[in-house]
Amino acid sequence: MLALLSLYWLPNIEIGDWQMRRIDLLSDVRPNTDNDEEIADTISSSTLEATLHARVDSCPAGITCIDDMSGAEEQGMTPLYEALTNVNSLGRPVRIAVLGDSYIEGDIFTANLRQMLQQHYGGSGVGFVPASSENPGFRRSVRHIFSGWTEHSANNLELPYSTTWANLTGRYFNATPGAWIELRGVTKYLSLLDTCTTSSLYFAGTGSVSISARINGGSEQYFNVNVNDSIQAVTVNSRMGRVRWTINHHSGSLVYLGASMDTEQGVVVDNYAMRSASGLHLKNISEKMLSDLDHTRHYDLVIIMYGLNVASKKKSEYTSYREKMTHAINHMKAAMPNTGFLVVSVGDREQKYGSSYRTMRGVLSLINTQQLIAFDTHTAFWNLYKAMGGEGSIVRMVDNHEANLDYTHINFRGGHRLAKLLYDAIVWGQESYACNIGEKGGDEK
Repeated sequence: MLALLSLYWLPNIEIGDWQMRRIDLLSDVRPNTDNDEEIADTISSSTLEATLHARVDSCPAGITCIDDMSGAEEQGMTPLYEALTNVNSLGRPVRIAVLGDSYIEGDIFTANLRQMLQQHYGGSGVGFVPASSENPGFRRSVRHIFSGWTEHSANNLELPYSTTWANLTGRYFNATPGAWIELRGVTKYLSLLDTCTTSSLYFAGTGSVSISARINGGSEQYFNVNVNDSIQAVTVNSRMGRVRWTINHHSGSLVYLGASMDTEQGVVVDNYAMRSASGLHLKNISEKMLSDLDHTRHYDLVIIMYGLNVASKKKSEYTSYREKMTHAINHMKAAMPNTGFLVVSVGDREQKYGSSYRTMRGVLSLINTQQLIAFDTHTAFWNLYKAMGGEGSIVRMVDNHEANLDYTHINFRGGHRLAKLLYDAIVWGQESYACNIGEKGGDEK
């Protein structure tokens, strides 16, 4: 007992940006003496509002609306709203990419957002899935099995990661002959995931490859492809609940990204979660790779949802992060000119002060910084912290079994509740957009 109590006096241990938590068995009875934790965030709300001068629309009660600051550039929510308004005549699916960290790992949050949008606007299938996964069983929205892949990741230094192949997924894969990936629809988790109407396998580089696809366990379809230094895809179309892609043999310099279970009409939502990511890896994606992706798998909206690995109880100034993320988003906008971008703030993250929990110092400054990033890049912003209830909201979610005991991460149940908040904001924004088009005499309504 004495040894455990003495751990409180250990010096702070830091490795890079990671800091070991202080062990304090008496934290529940110890008064808060950490005066430095009381320092206010460096960017006040009033200062932020004076800086932004952002357009503010009337917002109905119960909805935290999306603040579109794109102006004449229209690379905020307009591409998505226009596509959703014309979803039945678009001739392709409306695609949304959600880029985030462990907050959305396992398709938490995005699975429910996908289901709600597909129920409202049509569509089916789980969307894009990387070739392999560290924890394939954790993702409930698809049964994902695979063999023969070697993963190269932006946040894993054990294997080399080349910026030549860097892309939105944050990872790429090498394949041995015979490598395969199989995706199976599920029925017990959420609706509209059991079948799809189209599936694609994505790869890049130069060389040639022989690929086969097997739908619902039937006979194989074969594809021989010459890859011409770009992202390419082979696609099969059918009503399918299961699809297996196999790399029979290849030559040259090729990498593989993953496969999809999609719909030919309606909404597709792709989850691009990468654990421990801050979003800064996005600035290393080449313009060519972004342009190739835009051509091969065009997105109407890219949601940028980072922050857990940026917020710090010892930091309330994020100027460097603001500059780097602004550069990354502007870089993506230039290569994807018909895509909208939405910055989603970090959610509530609590820290223990004595016997009580309060929002971690630095979180509010980071949220304000993320709003300034959206303002700087002329994109859109949604305040997740405000939508989920602000101060103490993650504590209430833990009490309701909607979040984990780290008072940071939500679980699948919490993901459903928060996804509904963004879904309501998107639907209200789209309906307002369609109404305005109709009032102007447009033919898109």
